[in-house]
Amino acid sequence: MFSVKSFGDQAGAFSLAVSLQLLCTATTVITVATTPALAAGADTATTVSKATAAAPVSGATLKKRTANDAEQMNPQSMLSDLRDTRLTLNQLKQQAVNLFLEATRTRMTVNDAPIEQSPTAISLPLFDNKVKYLAPRKEWLVLYVNTLEPIVHLLSEDINDVDTNGRNVTKVIEERINPLWMTWRDQVIAINKSLDQVHGSMPVGDEEESADSNSVIAKAALDMFQRAEELEKVRYRAALILIEEYKKDAATKGTSASPATK
Repeated sequence: MFSVKSFGDQAGAFSLAVSLQLLCTATTVITVATTPALAAGADTATTVSKATAAAPVSGATLKKRTANDAEQMNPQSMLSDLRDTRLTLNQLKQQAVNLFLEATRTRMTVNDAPIEQSPTAISLPLFDNKVKYLAPRKEWLVLYVNTLEPIVHLLSEDINDVDTNGRNVTKVIEERINPLWMTWRDQVIAINKSLDQVHGSMPVGDEEESADSNSVIAKAALDMFQRAEELEKVRYRAALILIEEYKKDAATKGTSASPATK
């Protein structure tokens, strides 16, 4: 995503540590990453490693884009990458919703009104500790977790990457972006922990259902959803800041800045 940090007391030299991935491919990760897992059988599919430690699921194609400094710091590239990151966050939220719905299924009766369409957002009141929910099904948990893991893994890689890589930017951008980066970093780390909680609640061996795990899975999914929404706010604010600063810089230099849309 993005980060700013100083490399020291060099006059005018600050670093914008930016991992620039083309995450628009995240919208196709369901077919890329999860189908092989389901086809390989439940035992193979459930050996999903923790997002920060393991490589993405076999078959996933999510990779960080490699570019030289000039390409990465180009305003159009920076803003385009921020724009594309929203696709990743949308996919993250969708899978969190899917996990939540899987953990809150009830047995339907003839007296229940049919559900016309699935919700696109979730909240704590939607989970009732007094309700007897059906046990989450193994194959669906595998599907959703295997979709999430490459995305969370890539976001986590970004955090590790910013500690070693940097780009020269103005002090103004550094000061304005740094607080956003810290929020972004904390939220991604928390999302990874929630994903680990879901993984730890998945059935093992020949078990086809995850008994007594509804509350853990539902609350972890809700946490991921809410944090992804916070990340979207951070992404949007960062785009606004960069557009503003790029326009100021262009005006000072007498050039034209044509930033990409948010």
